[in-house]
Amino acid sequence: MRSSRPAGPLAVAALGIVFGDIGTSPLYTLQTCFSTAQAKPTLENTLGIVSLLVWTLVFVVCIKYVTVLMRIDHDGEGGILALLARAEPPKLLGVPMRADWLVWVVVIGAAMIIGDGMITPAISVISAVEGLSVATKAAQPMIVPLSAGILVGLFAIQFRGTQRVGAIFGPVMMLWFAAIGIAGALAIFKHPAILAALNPGHAVWFVTHHGVFGFLIFGAIILGMTGAEALYADMSHFGRIPITMAWYTFVLPALVLNYVGQGAVIAAGPAALSNPFYALAPGWALLPMVALATAATVIASQSLISGAFTLTQQAMALNLFPGVRVIHTSKDQPGQVYVPLVNTALAIVCILLVVTFQSSARLAAMFGLAVSATMLATDIVFFVVATRVLRWSPALSIPFAVAFAALDATFFLAGLPKFLDGAWVPFVTAAVISLVAITWLTGRRAVARSLAAVQTPVEQFLKDYPGSEQSPQASIVLLTGDPSGVPFVEKHPWLRPVIAEDQLVLMTIAHEAVPYLSDDARVTIERLTNRFVRVQASFGYMERPKLEPILRQCNRERLALDEPTTLFVYANPVVVPKPHGGLPRWQRGLVAWLQHNALTLATELNIPAERRVELSVEAPV
Repeated sequence: MRSSRPAGPLAVAALGIVFGDIGTSPLYTLQTCFSTAQAKPTLENTLGIVSLLVWTLVFVVCIKYVTVLMRIDHDGEGGILALLARAEPPKLLGVPMRADWLVWVVVIGAAMIIGDGMITPAISVISAVEGLSVATKAAQPMIVPLSAGILVGLFAIQFRGTQRVGAIFGPVMMLWFAAIGIAGALAIFKHPAILAALNPGHAVWFVTHHGVFGFLIFGAIILGMTGAEALYADMSHFGRIPITMAWYTFVLPALVLNYVGQGAVIAAGPAALSNPFYALAPGWALLPMVALATAATVIASQSLISGAFTLTQQAMALNLFPGVRVIHTSKDQPGQVYVPLVNTALAIVCILLVVTFQSSARLAAMFGLAVSATMLATDIVFFVVATRVLRWSPALSIPFAVAFAALDATFFLAGLPKFLDGAWVPFVTAAVISLVAITWLTGRRAVARSLAAVQTPVEQFLKDYPGSEQSPQASIVLLTGDPSGVPFVEKHPWLRPVIAEDQLVLMTIAHEAVPYLSDDARVTIERLTNRFVRVQASFGYMERPKLEPILRQCNRERLALDEPTTLFVYANPVVVPKPHGGLPRWQRGLVAWLQHNALTLATELNIPAERRVELSVEAPV
């Protein structure tokens, strides 16, 4: 489902949601590159580092993401989980996919986005507020509390939705990109020799003439690319064309001008290396630039936050995360969602990071390693989708995959020294998220198979309950993930006389391997006898299942299920040990705990409480 809104306004809104992270990287990236490479601010080194940064930006964003990956969407959806949905659609209806090696790769990659992305709001905001200490040293004690207060305000407005937030943030980011582009252009005008950095030969020279530091600098170069994966994941919010338009019209020109401009002021005066971004601003413009940078970094955090919401919704539909509350915030863009639990967790962690590390330099030491792992995981699943699903020829897919993987592996290996400097924090976070995801998927798959094992096949049920000529007095709706069998009857004999008197509806709620479905294609009704009806309702993996559209379609087919006498029967799986080959005790306990705290199907569908019947069913895991 795509928005009918013009691409221009969406491109402006995308500036405030998609490009905030990568757009504020100039605040700290170039300075970190010099310190990581232990390079002196000579003209040759400056030309080499700026050239390396600019051409890596072109390769990663322009070629890899905008030109290649963003063309491999899933009906408008992007991101690593959308690629997984294309690569491994469910093979059995009602049974989640198996946790094979590709699922592990994708889960770890997606978890790394969240793990490393938690640092994005913290480093972005604090790096901007640190500009106050450039203006006056008296502001130093206020940097941490002011940064924490800004983050509190940012997370507090998320409930208003991506579209409303983007409408506010978009024009601000237009001003930001104009300001950093103009500031860089003025510096280039004063020192035009820096334009030689646009020659990629200087990048090659730096890498080949600085020994091990020519390799380790890639651990800092990645800081300028950290918004690229969120750019891909946020396709559902705006679409490929508006994002591409915004990138080439506003973002890329401004970033190149600013990075080259920072190189100009460093080459002209090495003292500017202490804060090359703010060195671009003349004295009268310093405080306005600090204010604009603070606003821009607040916006920068939005790309991660909205991306985290999208990833959570996709993970729930793919059985990689327990059901939590998801709020849709836009009628035009179904992919725009708000997840209160994720918002609260991110807010707490970001504020703790600011209070604990207290400076952008310390946060930069731990930033970037996990996102390079995500980019490497995306390369792998891209290759699988390109060859398995899209059937690209090896001559086309292999060169792209090898080039992408080679650079991303370089990012990752060069960033490994950051692990002991704090990069272990996002890795531990990602490990916990991955463990929960794989455990939940394994548990849900085991529960689905256990429930299927105790079902009565529909053919046998029709023989046992041929129906009656009398009109049914009420309807019993059995919710199941497998329409080929009737659940509960075998283990709950008391249901048999009830079924013999009432109309029985076997209802399956399934997620299709597409993002959205129209209402006309949502419900299939099959009348097997005058008392036995089979209903299959489908939702895309970007949709939250609801009972209302199902009942509406049923009413159109003269199947009235919205009567007060209609009861909805569903399973409450009770996790028990499997006799042989089950999960370890600790993991089985985690499945049970997650099951207990997840939203039930009845709650997710919004079934009225007085019409629910919950039946406990043992699920060996």
